Amino acid sequence: MTDSDKRMGDAADLLIELGCEELPPKALDTIRDAFISGVSKGLENNGISFDPVDSRAYSTPRRLALHFKHVATRQPDQELERRGPALQAAFDQDGKPTGAALGFARSVGKDVSELETLKTDKGEWLFVKVHQPGKPLRELIYPILEQALKQLPVPKPMRWADHDFSFVRPVHWFVLLHGEEVIDGELLGLEANRLTRGHRIHSPGPHSLKSAGDFIQVLENARVIADQNERASKISQMLQQADTDVIIDANLLNEVTNLVEWPVAVKCSFEKEFLEVPHAALIASMQDHQKFFPVRNPEEPGEVINRFVAISNIESLDESAVREGYERVIRPRLADAQFFLEQDRKQPLEAYLPRLDKVVFQQKIGTIGDKSRRMASVSGKIADFLSVDSEASGRAALLAKCDLMTLMVGEFPELQGNMGRYYAKFSGESDEVATAIGEHYSPRFAGDDIPSSAYGQVVSIADRLDSLVGIFTAGLRPSGNKDPFALRRAALGLVRILIEAGLELPLNRLVAFAADELSEQLEVNDSLLLEVREFIAERLRHYYREQGFSAELINAALASAWDTLPDLDRRLRALSDFMGQEAALSLAAANKRIGNILRKSEQDISEEIDTNSLNLTQEVKLFDEINNLSGEIGPLLETGDYASSLLLLARLREPVDAFFDSVMVMDEDPVLRNNRLALLARLKALFDRIADLSVLG
Repeated sequence: MTDSDKRMGDAADLLIELGCEELPPKALDTIRDAFISGVSKGLENNGISFDPVDSRAYSTPRRLALHFKHVATRQPDQELERRGPALQAAFDQDGKPTGAALGFARSVGKDVSELETLKTDKGEWLFVKVHQPGKPLRELIYPILEQALKQLPVPKPMRWADHDFSFVRPVHWFVLLHGEEVIDGELLGLEANRLTRGHRIHSPGPHSLKSAGDFIQVLENARVIADQNERASKISQMLQQADTDVIIDANLLNEVTNLVEWPVAVKCSFEKEFLEVPHAALIASMQDHQKFFPVRNPEEPGEVINRFVAISNIESLDESAVREGYERVIRPRLADAQFFLEQDRKQPLEAYLPRLDKVVFQQKIGTIGDKSRRMASVSGKIADFLSVDSEASGRAALLAKCDLMTLMVGEFPELQGNMGRYYAKFSGESDEVATAIGEHYSPRFAGDDIPSSAYGQVVSIADRLDSLVGIFTAGLRPSGNKDPFALRRAALGLVRILIEAGLELPLNRLVAFAADELSEQLEVNDSLLLEVREFIAERLRHYYREQGFSAELINAALASAWDTLPDLDRRLRALSDFMGQEAALSLAAANKRIGNILRKSEQDISEEIDTNSLNLTQEVKLFDEINNLSGEIGPLLETGDYASSLLLLARLREPVDAFFDSVMVMDEDPVLRNNRLALLARLKALFDRIADLSVLG
């Protein structure tokens, strides 16, 4: 061990800090988490021990930092056993070592006479035990860091100066401390040292770190809150203290957290005249464009008042000047929104419909105007099926995309749907039509609400069906991570609406509705529609796996004769509850056995059972129980009461077990064999009316 190693001790905290120009706030969390994951993996792979529980990654707009606790100074020594050539190949007929033996001895730093013999079942081999001293951390850490940096998910790497390397942003300082010692070396063109930087304005530094453990406190003294979680919590508290009605959007909070190092809340306002603008546009202007936090109107849900809270990155001696600056930058944005509104309202929403014919949705399946007309037709058919006003549904679908052509949505794309609702009402459309236009994009993301109105549900379903069937027909199915038309999201949204709204709409019928509208442009065949159905089924599997259902349970329910998604949902939940019953596993195993027997049978199985050929008590009892239960569960199945049906079928456990214990199914007598196969087929068909239990056996 070197003197340097002795000074470091056996273990100490390890600090790695990269000081950068302002990092992209939306990518910062991903980059930070990938950085600590990569370095942690590198330390583990190299046998450098550390405390993973208390180790942390930190990020601010200008730095990425990793703090590993109790990092070992070096790898542990290892006793390795190396096998050489087989004994017969190691020595010639005279017992002299061959080239193979000599080469092996040289490779391990030994003489041939020092090598041992290893006896195995497959023969004898030369071998040697080698003591391998562990490498020190200072020799391993730089390759670990370089590898971790290469694997970072950097959206757009940058080069600076005349360097050959690149990073997400230019790097200006590099700290690498193990305990109190700098681990000398170079990374990204910078020599390691112990000098960090503080807040760009309040305390730029440099600031010297005596040890790795000083990092958090030194930065706080330099007006930097290094812990992003602490920074987010402080911002949230500041916002609520500034105004109790402030709207704290989680995504915006995270982005602002990654934009500031020393947050300060500033209360601001704007002119009341801007409140005439739809409040969704006001919120978008403040949140998305300026990173401000709007203040809700406590008396009107969904509306705001003429106040907002900004988070500054400086603690100014003149807060009024900062406030005036924020108010000055928001005013033009709100004025733009006001202008767009005035221009858009000069004509009714319907007037934008012809413009949709100039915007291509997909080359093979036409324009957005074509899509709107297909949606209108499909919406009408779905509405008829649900006994909803088809005229209103079709009207909403026809106008649903019109706001894409407005100035407001052109500037604020996130307002599509919301502005359509507003302009529809302004144009004199019915409340049902306006609401459906506003809701038809929902659910927009995971966890978002489904449309609340029947009309919104109808139009949303029609929109998703048209995209799914249309894009599949055009031959542009999603593959791997490529899904340019967001079909996975569309299918999942469709699944959620049908299940969570309890819409008893046959999935095959829905797919056919969309296919009929596309058939004039493209050839739509049955195999393609099966592909679409299977694609939706995959989203179903994802949907239920997220809820904690096992893959086996999901597949068992999917294998049944379900027609609508609410029907499938009832089957799955009933099956899940049933599997907690004592009889469930036995019956599942029996179904699997029955399935295997029927599958291996090389003969046609009759649907009829000859009662005269039931010559054993066990098969008679099973036959009688099947007949009795068929009559009892029939009414339950018609109402979708699968839970009660499965509880009744639990009565079959004993007669089924007795049957297999006493009855030879594949009897030599063909009459008996055929009859018993028919009995088993009827038994399985009884269970299959609910789910395929053989999947669970």
